[in-house]
Amino acid sequence: MSWFNNLKTGTKLVLGLGLMVVLLAVMWVTAQRAMAAIVQSRAVAVEATSLEASLNADRAVVLTLISAGDAAMRDSLFDEAAANGREATANLADMRAIAQSEPDLRNLIDQFAEQYRAYAQVRDGQTLALLRKGQVDAARGVSLGEQNRRYLALRPLAHSLSDQALAIGTGQAKNARTTFVVVGVLAVIVALLTGWLLTRAISDPLRSLTAAAERIAVGDLPPEETVLVRGDEVGALHQAFARMGRTLRQMATVAGSIAEGDLRVRVEPQSERDVLGKAFALMVENLRGLTRELHEGISVLSTSATEISTSTSELAASATQTAAAISETTTTVEEVRQTAQMSSEKARAVSDSALRVASVSEEGRKATDDAAAGIARIQQQMELIAESMVRLSEQSQAVGQIVATVEDLSGQSKLLAVNASIEAAKAGEHGKGFAVVAQEVKSLAEQSRQATAQVRSILGDIQQATSAAVLATEQGSHAVAEGVRQSTQAGHSIQALAGSVGEASQAAVQIAASSQQQLVGVDQVATAMESIKLASAQNVDSAKQMESAAHGLKLLGEKLRQIAVGYRV
Repeated sequence: MSWFNNLKTGTKLVLGLGLMVVLLAVMWVTAQRAMAAIVQSRAVAVEATSLEASLNADRAVVLTLISAGDAAMRDSLFDEAAANGREATANLADMRAIAQSEPDLRNLIDQFAEQYRAYAQVRDGQTLALLRKGQVDAARGVSLGEQNRRYLALRPLAHSLSDQALAIGTGQAKNARTTFVVVGVLAVIVALLTGWLLTRAISDPLRSLTAAAERIAVGDLPPEETVLVRGDEVGALHQAFARMGRTLRQMATVAGSIAEGDLRVRVEPQSERDVLGKAFALMVENLRGLTRELHEGISVLSTSATEISTSTSELAASATQTAAAISETTTTVEEVRQTAQMSSEKARAVSDSALRVASVSEEGRKATDDAAAGIARIQQQMELIAESMVRLSEQSQAVGQIVATVEDLSGQSKLLAVNASIEAAKAGEHGKGFAVVAQEVKSLAEQSRQATAQVRSILGDIQQATSAAVLATEQGSHAVAEGVRQSTQAGHSIQALAGSVGEASQAAVQIAASSQQQLVGVDQVATAMESIKLASAQNVDSAKQMESAAHGLKLLGEKLRQIAVGYRV
């Protein structure tokens, strides 16, 4: 079976599955043929049964025609006999078409057809012809004689056709069943054989490789085994696994040498993609470099330990002096802190006073602005009053002109009234009524003159009062303008004062903040000095500890030198 083992795994699977597919195809073709044969035999049996039924119906129609006396019924029976004949002929044609692949059945059909043809010729040419001519007795003699023997011979033939067709179908079914059983058993055998071969060719080698991989996974490197020489993927996997085992054993040997302190080993990577080999080679090279550097470092360490011991002694003395100086500095810083605290409190008081002054200045500035705004509104009202007085004076002059005009009209009316009185006197009795009217006009003219004189007098008083009011309004406007100017100047002065006070307040706040920051800084310095004082004391203790540590470091260098001697580079 070496040829099977050398096949690729895919080829093995395709071969096994291909055999199964071929067997299934054989079963399918056999089933199709068996089904077709069964269907064919069943169809022949059905046609034979139908043919026998047509034959019986035809015989019954002929006998009914012989005994029937109704002419209409006889015509219907003649038609039915013709239809039965056509149906029997069609059944024979269908059976011939179906039974072409069965010679025995075809011969039996031909035999039945030959006898039926003789039966049909006698029926149509003699029996039915005699019945149409009305010769019933002659037709009865033919039908019950030789024709009856033909009918009795055809019935067994029809039964034989049906039975033989059914027998052929049954035989085909048995053959198909036998074929199914044989092919099925063969398919099972092929499947079992294929599975067994695939198991031997694939599963067993993989199981051995899995066991070896399990040993490698727990750190147990198996000894080198015989390589399985095969042409499939399992053989390639076995060869690759063998190469991996050799590489791991080489790496284990190198690691053992390194563990024993021998760094003179050489590691050659298996390929450009050998990550583990490159890593081992780099590790060995790095260990060599580290060992060399360790030798050099140990020498430097011994020298440095001696120097550190000397330096720590000097450091202890310097730390003692530093501690004394720091103690004095701490006392001075505490005095500075108290002075800074007093300065901060004074600056805070000045800042609070400056803030209050700034607030008062701001309120004064707002009051001055409000007063200036009120005076400006008064000035606007005075200007409106002055304009109103000027318009009133102008209207008074216009009224004076109207009064003068009315006075002229009253004088002219009076003169006209006198002339009218004269003319009325001249007219005598006819002018009395006109004289009365003239007298009334004269009286009205006199009243108008007096009223005009009174209005002129009143207008004179109004004009005098208006002139005085205009003069007073102008003086008030000048006074208000002066007040606005002075109020504006005062507002500017107060605003400048408020600005100066605000700047002074801000400066005082900044001074207070600076004093507070200075106090905080001094506190921090004092705290830092305390910490430095503690640190100085700790430095003295640390210097002593460093002296002891330097001695221990020197001893450590000696130990490291002894350890490094054990590694061979």
